[in-house]
Order: sequence, then structure tokens, then C-alpha cells
Amino acid sequence: ASITLNKNAVFGDRSALSPGGVRIGTPALTTRGFKESDFEKVAEYLIRALKIAQRCQTEAGSKKLKDFIPIIKKDAELQNLKKEVEQFALSFVY
Repeated sequence: ASITLNKNAVFGDRSALSPGGVRIGTPALTTRGFKESDFEKVAEYLIRALKIAQRCQTEAGSKKLKDFIPIIKKDAELQNLKKEVEQFALSFVY
């Protein structure tokens, strides 16, 4: 969906190899002009991406990446989200 994040371990994770959190580079985004409402929009994009991934994983029928990748790659909802994210990001190019 053209979203890049860092995976980070959070309290309660059993292993740093399978982190339960993400980190968004907020300083880099504020220097590009992000305001509070823009971060809320990013949160909405992340929630949508998560729901799409969960649906695709269910559709794949397993938790194996080899089963998940073909399904997520052809998902129309993900492609629409990607277009929205890219359009949003273009408004911050300086």
C-alpha cells in the first residue's frame, strides 16, 4: 500500500523476531508539514491495511507467506488504498 514502517517490539511480545508494534518516523513527517489531522489519516490508512491483510490471510487459509502473497498482490481493495496513500503523500512533496 506504499506505506513504510519499522517493526518494533512492544510490552508483552514474546520475541523481538515477531514484534507486535510499529514505529512511525514522526520527526520526518512533521518536517514535511504533517499536522495532527494528517497523522489521524495515516492511522486510518494503517487500520485499513491491517483489515485488508487479515481478510487476505483468512482467504489464504494459512499463515504461510507463500499462500498469502498471491492473494494480497491481486487484492483490489489494497490497490485502491495504495492509490489513496500515494495521492496523499504527493501533497507533502517539497
